Amino acid sequence: MSMIYLICNISKQGHHQAIIRLRNQFQKQGLYIRAMEEIREMHPGMGLRTMYDVLQPEGIGRDNFIALGLREGFRLQNKEKETRTTYSVKCHQYSNLLAGRRFTDVNQLWSSDITYFHCAGEFYYIDLIMDVYSRRIVGYSLANNMRAENNVAALRMALTLRGAPNYNQQLIHHSDKGSQYASDVYTQTLESYGVRISMCDEVYENTHIERINGTIKNQYLERMSIKSYEDLKKKLSQVIDTYNNHRPHQSLNKMTPFAYEQSLKQIPMDKRKKLEIYTAKKDIDYIDPHQILIDFQTKK
Repeated sequence: MSMIYLICNISKQGHHQAIIRLRNQFQKQGLYIRAMEEIREMHPGMGLRTMYDVLQPEGIGRDNFIALGLREGFRLQNKEKETRTTYSVKCHQYSNLLAGRRFTDVNQLWSSDITYFHCAGEFYYIDLIMDVYSRRIVGYSLANNMRAENNVAALRMALTLRGAPNYNQQLIHHSDKGSQYASDVYTQTLESYGVRISMCDEVYENTHIERINGTIKNQYLERMSIKSYEDLKKKLSQVIDTYNNHRPHQSLNKMTPFAYEQSLKQIPMDKRKKLEIYTAKKDIDYIDPHQILIDFQTKK
């Protein structure tokens, strides 16, 4: 061994210290892996980057943590969409009100969308309503059909949670042009509370709520053992509570939606970040006609 130490240009003491460091490293990796397993039980679809932010493990960097997770089989698998949930109607009464607007508080913009969940041979439909500024889910409903009354149930839950008797045209409700959102019972409920109605001009103008729908369905419900409607109803309630109170967001300074709403109470309105929603209309409005002429002449 003395000859090997000499050839490798290390000391006996250095060799033993390296073994100890390696042993400690393997022990820590075991702790990291167990922590990953525990957090996946609560957040079955949480990605490794978010997991690192939640755990904030000592002694390992983010990239090494992600590499370890991938090596240990924690890579997420996406599932393909199987059915359609939006049946648009020709609704010219309500246009997209979000172009050029900037939001600085909760209860300025709510967004809603429907997703589906296949369980026990049936499709069930989940309607979510989100406060876009805080990403908090404020209302939801679950049913085995897509009637407008289910969307109204989610809307009434949101109105009850927020508790404002009248929003005096300060709150915008944004959705696609689905028949449920254009129904008389839904629009009349919004109007009775002084909520302005906004609808997408293009399908990709409602991405915030669609992303959350995907998170709730693909990162949570699809990764759980759900065998009945009652079980789904119970699990959905638990998942939404977990999402609102235990899942941090990069866009919310790594806070949960509920914690972020609480933090806003300490931030003056003029100091808050301004949230602007992408719309196709905004891009069209900002096209410079002189630049169009220059581009045309160049191509010509």
